[in-house]
Amino acid sequence: MGSVIVRGETTIVDQMIYHDDQPITWEDADARAGRRLDRRRAWAFVEGTLCTSISWTQACSGCGYGFEDRGSGCSECGHHGVTREAMWVPEPMTSKDLP
Repeated sequence: MGSVIVRGETTIVDQMIYHDDQPITWEDADARAGRRLDRRRAWAFVEGTLCTSISWTQACSGCGYGFEDRGSGCSECGHHGVTREAMWVPEPMTSKDLP
């Protein structure tokens, strides 16, 4: 089941980034977006822009010690050799809109 948040203030404390994300109702989100949002996806309003969550796996940045095989790993990735990444992307920039 999806969810919707509004990203508030962002602060940096001791080199750590903290976001003040507040959940909102689907009705409020639909009104802000000007359309009905898909309830199966994660949504956010970041600086007033409607964004959707995307995620991917990539090679671990901490496994650069001569271990090129996937699965060699280190403590950073749990000895799997890959990490899971995610970010908010503005809705018009999602993969369905790419050629």
